[in-house]
Amino acid sequence: MSDRLNTLQLLFMFMLAIGFTSHVVAIPVLLETAHRDAWLSEVLALLFVPVFLIVPYFFMKQSKQAPLFLWLKTEFGSSIAYFFSILSSGYLLVTSCITMKDTVTFTTTSYLTTTPNIVILLMLVLLCFWDAYCGIHSIAKTSFVILPVVLCLGVFVALATIPQKDYSLLRPFLEDGWRPVFQGILPSLLGGTELVLLLFMQQYVRPNISFRSFLLIGVLCASLAIGPTIGAIIEFGPEEATKLRYPAFEQWRLVTLGTFIEHLDFLSIYQWLSGAFIRISLATTLILELFHVRSQKGRAWMLVAIYLGIVAFSLAPMSDTRFFQWLSLYTSRGALYLFALSLLLSLLALLSKLRKKRLEEKENGM
Repeated sequence: MSDRLNTLQLLFMFMLAIGFTSHVVAIPVLLETAHRDAWLSEVLALLFVPVFLIVPYFFMKQSKQAPLFLWLKTEFGSSIAYFFSILSSGYLLVTSCITMKDTVTFTTTSYLTTTPNIVILLMLVLLCFWDAYCGIHSIAKTSFVILPVVLCLGVFVALATIPQKDYSLLRPFLEDGWRPVFQGILPSLLGGTELVLLLFMQQYVRPNISFRSFLLIGVLCASLAIGPTIGAIIEFGPEEATKLRYPAFEQWRLVTLGTFIEHLDFLSIYQWLSGAFIRISLATTLILELFHVRSQKGRAWMLVAIYLGIVAFSLAPMSDTRFFQWLSLYTSRGALYLFALSLLLSLLALLSKLRKKRLEEKENGM
């Protein structure tokens, strides 16, 4: 029991993994959709997070935090277990591919402009492969070391850019009406709905986790994009912020220390790579957990196959415009996909509960 993950460890791990999505993937799409009112979409999305979290929390308690694959196999048979594992693995593989490709693009356009993509990919793949191979506990410990520095850098960039902030750029509110705001709610929900990934590793979580702790993790992770979104609007203006490919990281270009020290945007590299590293490692190791792969050789070979797929996708020729269209589709459909998965699991848990109740009634009747 002592090796189970506590609330703080889960919070650190998911803040890094979901924070990458919120800062890198969601913000550009939100600004494109809702423009000046993108931050309003994120605030409204927070209202739905507590309601959504009831669904996965219900399943966690009903399944008694048994390994997901084994629980589905025991209660509904191998076909259902493999069907659900394949569906869930599809999302995890897609998010790993998107994260890796976006990281390579950021790296080659920002600071390693002449380095071949394959070299960058191999370095990232080796790091993520090893952490994923070592398992959930290794990723949790790594997150515990990495996140404090990421948080300190986040606070630093927020304070250092105060002279460039103009809060009047947030007005007029609802410039284009409510429609863009409502359209931005779905992409904003991706961060909160990704907490359903906790069900894929629930056997590693302490069994006494309360809904309050579950809600705390969900709300904090879902709100990670609000600050950088507001920052991009009040520092660059809504029109310019919408044109930026990575607005959350472009804010670092405004940071200076006194008269002679500037170009501190290299610090954003640590933030980006930390989030990408944890996100890819976590997603790929969860694929192993979904199929309950336990042998060391089996884990290694399955990870080799997964990372070969990620490398192939990352090296595939694709324009940034086309890739951004993929991101828009991913953010808008990803939240719905995860909600559907969690709802399906909860319905299965409810069916299992009702079936056991009927069996007990029959036994008592006899």
